[in-house]
Amino acid sequence: MTPDIPDTHVHRARLYKLASLGFDRPDDELEMALVSGEFTSQLVESAAHLEDDELRDRAEAVAEAAPTDPEDVDERYSDWATLFGYEKGGEIQQYQIEYSPGTLVTSTDTLADLSGFYRAFDLSIAAGNRERADHLCLELEFLSHLALQTAYLELDEDKNGIEIVTDAQGDLLEDHLGRWIPRFNETIQEESEVSFYRTLAELVERLVEVDVERFDVEPKVFDETPPSPLDDFTDADEGDFRCGTCGTTPSPADGQRGGQGSPEPQPPRGDRNGPY
Repeated sequence: MTPDIPDTHVHRARLYKLASLGFDRPDDELEMALVSGEFTSQLVESAAHLEDDELRDRAEAVAEAAPTDPEDVDERYSDWATLFGYEKGGEIQQYQIEYSPGTLVTSTDTLADLSGFYRAFDLSIAAGNRERADHLCLELEFLSHLALQTAYLELDEDKNGIEIVTDAQGDLLEDHLGRWIPRFNETIQEESEVSFYRTLAELVERLVEVDVERFDVEPKVFDETPPSPLDDFTDADEGDFRCGTCGTTPSPADGQRGGQGSPEPQPPRGDRNGPY
């Protein structure tokens, strides 16, 4: 991969972050972003910067479908709950494992691999968040985090750091996000009539396609949507795992690394609130 200018990675980071925010359980942050128009203006700006016509077109479609009136924005919670939320029996899954064929062993391996990715960059799931590591919002945020790191490292001309975060992004796309996002988008198109989520899913699929080419990887897309391999993995009394507040936070064990080849010294980290 030929290194891009840092601005490219800042715009990639923004797109992944906005997509994560859009698919998260609606909250005040999303409401403010939609009503102010910042959500759509930043989405279109960053998509245009990446110079892919299809990505730009899909961002503009999201902008057209996104609500801006406060009353319409309030309806996003009902839409989200109906599609994804346990409180209304939403049946569209936002977890990688739900789209992958395999056994309980392969499912636990997937979760362990993703958790290892997060730990390797001193990240952990935010306190109080009961999401599994394979949740859509977490994978999108993690790619946002890595893209932002890449921008910082390119400014510092840190070739070793750039190589590490580049490999991490390629691996995450090839082994995880790139394998199930096409199936997720397919499910949204088949089962949802909400234009905002339909267009946002199409945007995410194209963003992943662009980055798959950028990092020269070949994810093997899951062929079908199987029954959940985790049906017997969790205790019903433990509660639902769906999104409360998605997000990753710096691990409390500062200085520890999860796996070999982690960057030293630690590259700068982004977070859910900035620099957008």
